[in-house]
Amino acid sequence: MGQRNKSGGLTDRNEVLHLTMQGVEIFINRSQTKVQKSFWDNYDLVIWKKDYNGYSDTSGMFHDNQWGKAEKISVNGKGIWKLPKKYVKYFK
Repeated sequence: MGQRNKSGGLTDRNEVLHLTMQGVEIFINRSQTKVQKSFWDNYDLVIWKKDYNGYSDTSGMFHDNQWGKAEKISVNGKGIWKLPKKYVKYFK
C-alpha cells in the first residue's frame, strides 16, 4: 500500500499517483500553463501540450485553435485515475 499525498491520492513504489475525482480537479487547476492544458473529456482526464507536430501525430489534437499532443487518462473500475510519475510535481 502506498502513502497518502496532500491531494488525498496514494503514491505507490513507481511514483504513480492514484487520484480521486477531487485529486484530478486539483491537478487540472495546478497544471495550467501557456503550453499545457488539462481538461475533462467525459470521465477521461486529457493533458494537452502545445506541439506543432501534433498535426501529423497519432496523439495529435486540435484545441484552442492550436495543434498539440494529448494524453488521455481514463478512470478505472474503482473510480481512480492513475497519473504517470512525470506529473507528480504538480502536487509537491
